[in-house]
Amino acid sequence: MKTKIALASDNIGFATKEKLKKYLLEEKDAEIVFDPVKSPKDGENTFARLADDMAEAIQKDACRLGIYICGTGIGFTCQANKHWGIRAVAVTDPYSAQRARLSNNAQIIGLGCRVNGFEYMKQVVDAWYDNPFKFETARENSKKNLLEAKADDDRWLEKPNYIAWNMGFSPE
Repeated sequence: MKTKIALASDNIGFATKEKLKKYLLEEKDAEIVFDPVKSPKDGENTFARLADDMAEAIQKDACRLGIYICGTGIGFTCQANKHWGIRAVAVTDPYSAQRARLSNNAQIIGLGCRVNGFEYMKQVVDAWYDNPFKFETARENSKKNLLEAKADDDRWLEKPNYIAWNMGFSPE
């Protein structure tokens, strides 16, 4: 079964997004279900809206993973983290990408085309994409922290009534 993934960029990251899209489709056998930026112009001054749209696509279970590419990946992930159940991380190295998934079950990564070259970026993506969080093998403190994160979301954020899955807080 193909992994469904959301993909977006600003105008700065557009060319890299297109290369990464090809890599995900051809090398990772992914299915891109969200890719609203069809030209650099489409990505101008849109990171907040795109973060909101990507978070909602994940919340509605259209996909469970997302990648955003801009200069650094930071602004987008800050915005995405405002959404109930979303864990988004800007990553620049393979180890951090792997731990974002294995320790935090992060659904979204932000990548910076001004930070890493494309070949290294593929290593970062591989480390995150190829290492899914598994409740049966996850460290107990990671599972405990996910439940605490959910409690914080429940306390501080409004859970939309369209949430279609448990957002990776517990086994399905």
